[in-house]
Amino acid sequence: MKAAKLAAIAVSGTLISGTVLFPAGAAASDPIPHLLEVRRFVIHDENFVHLSKGTYLRDAAYLFDDQDKVPEYPDNFKVADDVWKSTSRDNWTPNQQMEYGPAAFYMDLGANYVITDIAFLDTNGTPTWTVSDGEPFSWHDIAEVNMDTYNSWRLVDLEKPRSTRYLHFSSDYCDSGVAELAIYGYKDSDLTDKQKAKTAPVEKQSSKPLTAGQRAGFNAFIDDPITAMMAAGNIREYHNLSWLLDSDCKVKFTQGTWGDMDAYYTVLKKHGISAIPCFQGGSTAISGGEKAAEIPVPAGADTLDPASYAVHAQAMYQVAARYGSNTDVPPDTINITDAQEVRIGMGLLDALENSNEPNKSWAGKANYFTPYELAAMCSADYDGHEGTIPNAGVHTADPDFRLAMGGLVGYSTMIQYLDEMKLWFDYNRSDGMFAVDIINVHIGPDDYCVEDSSLEETITGLKQWIDKNAPGTELWISEFEVPMGDCETEGTDNHDNKVYQEKYAQRVARTYLTAIAAGADRITKFQLRDEGEGVYYNSGLVTGKGEWNKKQAWYALSCMTHTLKDARWTGTSGSGGVTVQIFDSSGSDVIKCAYSPTNTDKTVKGYTLSAEGRKYAYLTVPSDSAEGTSKELPVNSGKVTLDVSEDPVYVTFTDSPVTIIDNRNAMIRPVSISLDSDGSGASAKLDKEPEDKTLRQFYRMFDEPDTMPDPVYGDTSGLKTPSTDVTVSGITAYAHFDRSYVFNGFAVYDTFGKGGIEVYDAHTDKLLWSSDLGGYMYRAVTMTDDSAPTDCLKIVKKDGAMNELSLYGYPCTVPDWDADKDGRWSVFDLTLIRSSIASGSGDYTESDLTGLSNFLLGK
Repeated sequence: MKAAKLAAIAVSGTLISGTVLFPAGAAASDPIPHLLEVRRFVIHDENFVHLSKGTYLRDAAYLFDDQDKVPEYPDNFKVADDVWKSTSRDNWTPNQQMEYGPAAFYMDLGANYVITDIAFLDTNGTPTWTVSDGEPFSWHDIAEVNMDTYNSWRLVDLEKPRSTRYLHFSSDYCDSGVAELAIYGYKDSDLTDKQKAKTAPVEKQSSKPLTAGQRAGFNAFIDDPITAMMAAGNIREYHNLSWLLDSDCKVKFTQGTWGDMDAYYTVLKKHGISAIPCFQGGSTAISGGEKAAEIPVPAGADTLDPASYAVHAQAMYQVAARYGSNTDVPPDTINITDAQEVRIGMGLLDALENSNEPNKSWAGKANYFTPYELAAMCSADYDGHEGTIPNAGVHTADPDFRLAMGGLVGYSTMIQYLDEMKLWFDYNRSDGMFAVDIINVHIGPDDYCVEDSSLEETITGLKQWIDKNAPGTELWISEFEVPMGDCETEGTDNHDNKVYQEKYAQRVARTYLTAIAAGADRITKFQLRDEGEGVYYNSGLVTGKGEWNKKQAWYALSCMTHTLKDARWTGTSGSGGVTVQIFDSSGSDVIKCAYSPTNTDKTVKGYTLSAEGRKYAYLTVPSDSAEGTSKELPVNSGKVTLDVSEDPVYVTFTDSPVTIIDNRNAMIRPVSISLDSDGSGASAKLDKEPEDKTLRQFYRMFDEPDTMPDPVYGDTSGLKTPSTDVTVSGITAYAHFDRSYVFNGFAVYDTFGKGGIEVYDAHTDKLLWSSDLGGYMYRAVTMTDDSAPTDCLKIVKKDGAMNELSLYGYPCTVPDWDADKDGRWSVFDLTLIRSSIASGSGDYTESDLTGLSNFLLGK
């Protein structure tokens, strides 16, 4: 340590002039030490875990708030009595819990300075301060001072000062014992190109942006049903790290009988829902002991060393290797439990989150990451800290896979937290990469009127930080909630409070829209389902686990994600008390979302929207249908007119007419069943049980429809259990319908045993759905892609037992182009339609010819 002369200086004396003094004969450019203007420097707190507005805790800037009252020159160290009396004696106290580390901060001087002296206003206590220069994470101590005087200025005269860009200060006690600092010296040089490059931002290649509908989602669990999750454009899956690792730190992708990750992510992808697992908490397999700390390192390990996070980073590698898109991962790098099949490059995920609320201050230091600790873990999880950790990091497994850092809480210190993460990356990675693809935060509106809250400003501030410091990095809001205190009624459960549920739906929808417009790349609500009692009792879009009753907010979100599933936000407009969010969709379509940005039950009557030159307009409003309810609006003089309330509604403008389909997943019942596809053999209607034993088995599949749920809008909590068993194996029958339908969902009440049931399009023999009947006494609902229109299904019952079968879809709304009635549309149908038009039969028109031609061309 460099030696430093310490002097306790009396506070009485004469005030020195504000002008810097130079000895006779000295030029103003000579390096004469003087009081440096701290306002030119950037101060960074290192211990701000508990800093917040309105508390007695103070950040490091407090040490420089009375610079007009400090001794102005180290060689004449006196201040006037009146100045001394007006100088604050309140100490810098950033924290009162030493487990979170010493009080510390650093200063970026923005140039190279020679620091000759430092003055401390020592008030009380005897903490020891350490002063350092040099570079972050390799500091060079230049002074150690014990604050053992009382209410006096004391000077540290640095005997061998040297040029430095940074200064670092720390105190070994929460109460620093110091109320003000003064720093003396002179500027030596501007930053060199090498110094500038060291902290310059490193740009990443941006990923393909999501559509507006895909950007809106919620938090969910692996055991939530798809019928509740299908409102989401994306899902953040809470996944405990302890579920992922066995006792030998091998990765397991199945948690007993309830958590098959392969199946879960496959279902979500099939429904067009982007999944992001959030691996939260710790694991005793890593930390040892009975209770796992959330910082996943072995006991006693250096939490600032990326290598300490090797097991965690290697687990992230396994997830990316299995679920990413790289099919060339070396098989000998796979480290999973023996009971599982090795799978590589399944293409089910493109990102993961490596923690949850890592800066939470309420759970003790073992569960709080400092910015430097989180940066160290992220560097390991990103690419194995530049490849120094074997088989570690998501980018090592799949260069296109993305790492999201755990969602930060507490916006007041978020920018500080990110600044210090960047500092760690600048000085601990040779590439200077901000080793996170996605910056992730937990923020939401702080006002009952979303648009009057700080949400938009907060997002803008974060985006500006990203553009300046980590360009190409995405911004996710992975948890938000809306304030609802103004809608609560004493003695009334909020689930039964109509006003509460209406306002909740409005605020949730407008939070999504505000965040999307402000530039958030993804926003997920906390959470899908209500959770227990207390603060989370009404936090869901559906009621609690096992009930899944959908709230008005669920339908508002589902309407949004469905309407905007192919749309991209392009701008905001509006006038006359209406906000209009504008989206481009499907090439030439334009979607406008209109609402009143108020909280006064305001409705704007007769509001006009420009049709942007389009001929047709369709209004979609949230309803008790997942897609919302749509109707055509007349376009007059290039405009449409509608009433706009505080509930967001959507108007789609198109160049071509659109067929409106509401309730795309309605339950569809056959009108009859038969043993032959043409109905020539034994057949029966469903109004009474048939005498034929085989037909009776199929009749029982459809005889208790009130025991089966609607896959989207219905719930199972109040449904009766079906009672008529279907147990015969190896039988086939046909279900006939009153018209052609498009089928997109199937459900079975599975009882016992294992076997199978299959459903085919009877005309084409194409398999539409199957089940191995491997469950026990539960309803298994599966949503599928839309089938081709058909009016007859073939049902094949194999082994196993079941009760009821349900079919879902919607009536076919396209013309019947199957001219040869062979159950499929083909070029031969096109020839017959052309001949029909030429003959003038009236069965088909030119639009039929064009429509079938476009279909056959894949348009």
